[in-house]
Parts: sequence; C-alpha cells; structure tokens
Amino acid sequence: MEKAIKRVIKRMKLKVRDMDSVPESYSSKVCSLVLENNEKVILKIPYNKDKLIKEYKMLQLLRGKLPTPQILDFWEGNDEISGALLLSYIDGKPVIDNINDKLAFQMGELLAKLHSAQIEREKLGKAYRLIHTDENEWWSIIKTWFENCAEECKDILDNELLNKSIKLFNLYYENLPRPDYPSVVHMDYRPGNILVKDSKIVGLVDFENVRIGSADVDFSKMKIYVWDQFTKTKKEFLNGYRKIRPLPDIERTLPFYVLFNTFTGVGWCVKREKINDSFYCENIIKLKDIIRISGI
Repeated sequence: MEKAIKRVIKRMKLKVRDMDSVPESYSSKVCSLVLENNEKVILKIPYNKDKLIKEYKMLQLLRGKLPTPQILDFWEGNDEISGALLLSYIDGKPVIDNINDKLAFQMGELLAKLHSAQIEREKLGKAYRLIHTDENEWWSIIKTWFENCAEECKDILDNELLNKSIKLFNLYYENLPRPDYPSVVHMDYRPGNILVKDSKIVGLVDFENVRIGSADVDFSKMKIYVWDQFTKTKKEFLNGYRKIRPLPDIERTLPFYVLFNTFTGVGWCVKREKINDSFYCENIIKLKDIIRISGI
C-alpha cells in the first residue's frame, strides 16, 4: 500500500478490508476501498491543494444537480500530503468502447447540464478565486497556458514540431469568437470520467481541473475520443446537448481546442517527467497529425 494512502486511511480512521486501483486515473492518487462493514468508497489524494479545494467545493455545488459522488469525508492535508477526499462509490464503469448513438446522446445531455449549472459563489467559497475567469480574459489565459507549455517543452520537442505548433496556434487564435460564458467547464470531459451501467450514464467524476469559463472547451476530448473513433456519434451527441442549451460556436473553436489539448497533453507529460509514457507518445502522434493536416 502506498505510504500516503496508508497515512490518510489512518487519519480518517477507516477500517479497510480490501483496496483496489481505479482505472482512468492519471494525475491524482485514487483507489477504491472496501470497508469492514462491506461499504465501498473512493479515496482520492489530489496532485496539489488547489485541485483538492476545487473538487471539494464543486462537488458540493453540483450535489443533487448531476450524478456526481457525494463527499463522505474531507481532510485539508499538511505539509507532506495535499489532502484527501473520501467519496461515495458509484456503481458504474468508465466508458471505454462501444459508444452507440443512445449513449452519445446522454453524454451530450450531461455536458449541457454541467454547462447550465448555476454558479453560486457563496457555495464555492475560496474555490471561486481558483476557478473563476473573467470573460474578457478567457482567451488570453488559454494563450498563456499554451505559451507556458511551449516553454517547458522547448528542450524536449523537435524544434520544427514546436515552431509549427506555435504558428498554427497563433493562426487559430486570431479568429476566435466571443467566449460562451459563463459556464462550469470540466476541462477533462472524456469517456474515462463518465461512468455507465446498463447502457445508462450513472456518474461524472474528476472535478479537480474545473473552471468557470467558455463552454466550448469541453468538446475537444469528445471529438478526439468519441466522434473520431465512432463517427456516427457526433450528431446524437450534439442533439443531446441542444436539448438542454444552445450549442457553442464549435465550428470555429474546435480545431483550436484540439490543438491546445493535444499540445498541453504533451506538456503535462514533460512537466511530470513522463516522456516515456504511452500518453506522451499518443499526443505526439496526434500533434504531428494535426500539423500535417493543417499544411503549415
């Protein structure tokens, strides 16, 4: 058992009978626990304290509005451990394959409900300053993230690939519409964070990267992991989304966000020294493909 997890279990006074890893978890430490009373729970130790606070407060905000885990216990952490969340177990599996039209429709509905969630500042408390972005700053913040990532990658990435990525980003940046603002955006809305059972969505997890920003940012990973692989799902996904709220201007923003997410995916691996990781290789392949198709 990992030392940090063991210490949190002791701190929360949990009587654990069994423990297992949670699939599709990459940044934070996440495991499922079976307690001595046979109750199944999820223990999460976020990568840093900001992620802890964001997830804690967002789950409070969304309780009863979306199928999210309930908070059973919370520890604010110390100098060695960022803190921890004990969450209710949702009986479902991450979406991995066999995404049909019906499930795609549900995924669109769920995303639209998230984007339509009322932003209650008093419930968010100190997390508000961590996730709020002014409308007129949204695109500039995205650009800053990209530029910081480029700086981190300059000694790792091939110079030609890096320079062409920057050039394409700047070309897209010049033609961006007004942000679809304000929305609660997940920032990692992908099949691995959506739980299903019996072909129905039963949960949405992992809110450590959540922000208040432009709704269209959450469509890029749907394109990469769903629409591009299951080509008939896009129409039903968008139909499900439109059922709840108007569609953002994704025709103009989606190529930009796909580039942004792919490039920052590379940067995520570089920052965490995981350049031999399969996720790094996947993003490098995607990035090269994006540049090739663009004709830059």
